[in-house]
Amino acid sequence: MRGFASRGAKDAELALKAFRAPLFRALYRKRETYVCPACGYAGPFMNKGARTDAKCPACGALERTRLHFAVLERVLEEVDPASRDILHIAPEPILRRYLRRRFGGYRSGDLNRRDVDVVLDIQCLPFATESFDCVFASHVLEYPVDDLAAIAEVRRVLRPAGLAILPVPLMGAYTVDRSARDPVTRLMHEPGLDYFARFEPHFGRVEIIRSDEVDARYQPFVRCPDESVPMPIRASAGVFVDAVPVCYA
Repeated sequence: MRGFASRGAKDAELALKAFRAPLFRALYRKRETYVCPACGYAGPFMNKGARTDAKCPACGALERTRLHFAVLERVLEEVDPASRDILHIAPEPILRRYLRRRFGGYRSGDLNRRDVDVVLDIQCLPFATESFDCVFASHVLEYPVDDLAAIAEVRRVLRPAGLAILPVPLMGAYTVDRSARDPVTRLMHEPGLDYFARFEPHFGRVEIIRSDEVDARYQPFVRCPDESVPMPIRASAGVFVDAVPVCYA
């Protein structure tokens, strides 16, 4: 995986982004407005490359992150996170800050990064069985050679009635498992819509929450005029749907 700055540098970067939001809102006040669930900003969103309305100007949250916040909002209504422990693998800075604040116990981990609590391999987690109430790992399972072992490990460390939120990038209708790691993307798996079935043998229930099932004010869709976007679920011309699996032990 890629290299990362220190945790303090990442948090400082988030703080600096907040200064550009009022200026951007004033300059583009005639554009459609949205609400960012990550930071509470309300106003127009920034474009990112060919993707329109993709990025929150205040905190930098993209479509995927805003969808994750919407899913967490829904899931955490049903539990008391203050009395529960979470493992956050490959932690995104803005989600790390949110999850650390909401959960009673927070641990972060990654294979290559050093701005985490534990250096770990998701295929063989260094924790006792039933150590956590929740595991959050976004866009992680496409990298390990043995993703099925990784899924089994996530289930192993979950306590009874625990849950795992394990989104992967949807890249087609059907999953492609590579025999060798892609030299550019480093992927071992290119998940398709059928990937979510891999969770079912390990969990009692798997709920799929899609972009078109959360608050549209969050703008959780990938809006891109390029029809070659590999995402397989299209809401309309140039508007693509993402999905997040919530797996219940």
